[in-house]
Amino acid sequence: MSFTDHTSLFKELFLLDPEIVFLNHGSFGATPRPVFDAYQNWQRELERQPVEFLGRRFNNLMRDARAALAAYVHADAADLIYAPNATTALNIVARSLRLNPGDEILTTDHEYGALDRTWRFIARKTGAVYRAQPIPVPITTPEDFVARLWAGVTPRTRVVFLSHITSPTALIFPVAEICRRARAAGIISIVDGAHTIGQIPLNPEEIGADFYASNLHKWLFS
Repeated sequence: MSFTDHTSLFKELFLLDPEIVFLNHGSFGATPRPVFDAYQNWQRELERQPVEFLGRRFNNLMRDARAALAAYVHADAADLIYAPNATTALNIVARSLRLNPGDEILTTDHEYGALDRTWRFIARKTGAVYRAQPIPVPITTPEDFVARLWAGVTPRTRVVFLSHITSPTALIFPVAEICRRARAAGIISIVDGAHTIGQIPLNPEEIGADFYASNLHKWLFS
């Protein structure tokens, strides 16, 4: 089968306008027809018996959904929760931290704008310091990245926040090594994995972040 045949086959799986070459699954991923059909079937199930669905079936259905996702990402289902999106999930985490004046949140200058704004808001509210460590490109090795980011750690660093795959620059950061160092130093590690699921293999337990958030509506097409 030729590349053209493969492309045509994949395009037929989606409801996308056939005249459009849609590449931006990073913002809002389109869902394949079978996924969309399943989604609509669940909507119909809800509408048939809303009280029964939400009051009696919902907890077990969500338990099963967590188990399925956990198997896919090699995690413990008890460690997973669903949120509307990664930005919401990371806001929940960030706004739940007990930060004091002078505490530092270390990050990079490659982070998603909405989360930059979240951390700046929290810093203003708590008196903490949001410190973006410059990471110039090209990055030559994972060791080079780790050294550059870790150079920003001070005795006041309480949180390390960084992306797994960056939104503005599409870099894959060596988050596992950063999380390992953070844990050894008693620093909370928070990873924005919004673009990870569906692009690269993901094993949150191997990464070892205190908090890891991702999206299913982007590259996983769901």
